[in-house]
Amino acid sequence: MAPFLLDLARFGLMTDLALLMGLPLFWWSMGMAGRGFVLAALALGGIALSALWLLASTAMMTGTPLLPPDWASMQILLTMTPIGSVLAVRILALVIVLAALPLPGSHRVALIPAAIAAATLAWTGHAGATEEMAGTIHRAADVAHIWAAAGWIGALAALCYAVMARNPDVPRVTHMLARFATFGTIFVATLIVSGLVNGAMIVGWTDLPALTGSRYGWLLAAKLALFGVMLALAAVNRWRLTPALERTKGNDPTAIAHLRLSLAVETAAALAILGLVSVIGTLDPLT
Repeated sequence: MAPFLLDLARFGLMTDLALLMGLPLFWWSMGMAGRGFVLAALALGGIALSALWLLASTAMMTGTPLLPPDWASMQILLTMTPIGSVLAVRILALVIVLAALPLPGSHRVALIPAAIAAATLAWTGHAGATEEMAGTIHRAADVAHIWAAAGWIGALAALCYAVMARNPDVPRVTHMLARFATFGTIFVATLIVSGLVNGAMIVGWTDLPALTGSRYGWLLAAKLALFGVMLALAAVNRWRLTPALERTKGNDPTAIAHLRLSLAVETAAALAILGLVSVIGTLDPLT
């Protein structure tokens, strides 16, 4: 049960913190008003999921039940490993997000602490275990990877919400899609470069053939395949579906339906990737 709960907590945290950063980034880039209650729910969810992650990590490392927790082992994890510092930074950042929400332009103010909270994920996977200068490079690449993924996922969530409405505002939707194209290109380039750096740091070029016989390798291949699906759908959205929607001005139900389907599948692929990453981050690459 502990491994399943650990993977579930990691998936929940990745999804939550990606949305917490990605949504205000999208709102800011589009000049839109933010939704404070959404950010509040995500910040509170991040705190709760961090607690679940700590409980599951303690149970996994010590072989003890999730509840009641092994308080002595948890204290060791918090005081003698980087976990304590990582959680302290994350919780502080999430509290700052909550404190910023009553302020004018709260989604812009909350973006920086939300990005810091998301960045802490880099210290809870393979990058956190890499030492010395290589560790610094690895974590920097992982943070870039996390931020780019968060930007893409937040945009998908906002676009899905806009296009799934019963009577979507077509000019607004097409404007968002067209404006996001530039940001999307930056996100994709960052994901590819940082992903290559992460792969080199985790596996090493000489050990790449060994991935074909490992669970890590198969899950990584599935992740890359889903990433390819997302790229293909993003290209279809940009070069075919968005122009078709602009031409018809929303009068063709087929154009809206195709865009809805494309965004829904792209979002499902993104969530599946997060699910795979939640498992991959706990595996030995060569076993």
